[in-house]
Amino acid sequence: MNSTAQTAAQPWHKVRRIELDWLRVIAFGLLIFYHVGMLYAYDWGWHYKSSYSSEFLRNIMLWSNQWRMSLLFLISGVAVSYLLHNMGYWRFYFTRHSKLFLPLVFGMTVVVVPQVYVEMSAKGLLDGIAYGEFWLAYLDQNSLLFENAKTSGNLHITWNHLWFLMYIFSYSLILWLLFPLLNAKFIRPLWRHMGESTPIWCLLVGPIIAFYIIGVFLWESYPTTHALVDDWYNHAKSFTCFILGFALVRAPRLWTSFADLRWPTLLAAIVSYAYILFSFNGGSLGEGAFWNHLETFLWGANRWLWLVAIIAWAQHSLTTGNPLLKYLNGGVYCFYILHQTIIVAFAYYLVPLEIGPVLEPLSVITFTFGFCWLGYELIKRIPLVSALFGVVYKKPVTMKASLLAS
Repeated sequence: MNSTAQTAAQPWHKVRRIELDWLRVIAFGLLIFYHVGMLYAYDWGWHYKSSYSSEFLRNIMLWSNQWRMSLLFLISGVAVSYLLHNMGYWRFYFTRHSKLFLPLVFGMTVVVVPQVYVEMSAKGLLDGIAYGEFWLAYLDQNSLLFENAKTSGNLHITWNHLWFLMYIFSYSLILWLLFPLLNAKFIRPLWRHMGESTPIWCLLVGPIIAFYIIGVFLWESYPTTHALVDDWYNHAKSFTCFILGFALVRAPRLWTSFADLRWPTLLAAIVSYAYILFSFNGGSLGEGAFWNHLETFLWGANRWLWLVAIIAWAQHSLTTGNPLLKYLNGGVYCFYILHQTIIVAFAYYLVPLEIGPVLEPLSVITFTFGFCWLGYELIKRIPLVSALFGVVYKKPVTMKASLLAS
């Protein structure tokens, strides 16, 4: 049964949105390719860079850069909507800590440390310090080694690519606090009215206007930092997507209408991205306030049009699950937590070998996916450690259980 048929037969909170399971896996997979690309993107700063670089690669990466994380925030908003409805209030609170905050803390103190080591080594700041000694200095927030490398106040601990976990954790707690109001009896008719009466065109125009306003007031004043406390532009667009996911899944008529918009939104998204490329590479439609506002509007439109188009095509084409999807969904957090450290650490040893601009990135991609997979297979079988990576523990099958099952 596809998503549309399920929606007609069941309440929204009992429908499995299989298209979002697929998109979650695809978006995190793209994230791995994107971070490999950061090794080679010309003049884009990152933790470590290859001796090979490409200006053209930036045009390809810019495409997913506009919507990839926004899609993950939207999907996370959908997940929180389900969890808050189907799970006890305090159980949600504690599971958010175990699912998000615990892996974040472990990641900051263990997983991302090799990235920091590689970055500082590449900049010549370590003077031959062994990794074990460096790790202890990293954990010691009074270490003189990091005197000029503070990340927040007097702290130098960092989350690097795991900023997403901190943001989702924070947004989840905000909605947790607001949920008694959002789910109050006098509010529920508003949810029904929104789902039944909101015109479909609002689904397109409303978020585009919101992203335009965010761009006008926040983009220049608060450039993206991923530092949580001062990242207001990033918060505004990410939390908007998070709230849209939370709300739209509660309005099945609006949600399932995405599929009907798949062709017009795809064509519009392609046109908007053509302008993004034109602008990114130095093109301009004109000078003055009007043209500046039009450009801001088009960048915001590009983000939402791609989100709608991608979800629409997923609703149309990715409506059935399979064992592979179930397996990948179980490991997506583990892959996400591990991948950037594997990329940076492997590249640190590979780049000096100068094996070529084709073989090197192919080796990094293969090694990263391979070791993420091996890591997941190992981690999910270790009690407690699996929880540190947001993975459900899988008890090893004994010979006796295997014989009984057969």
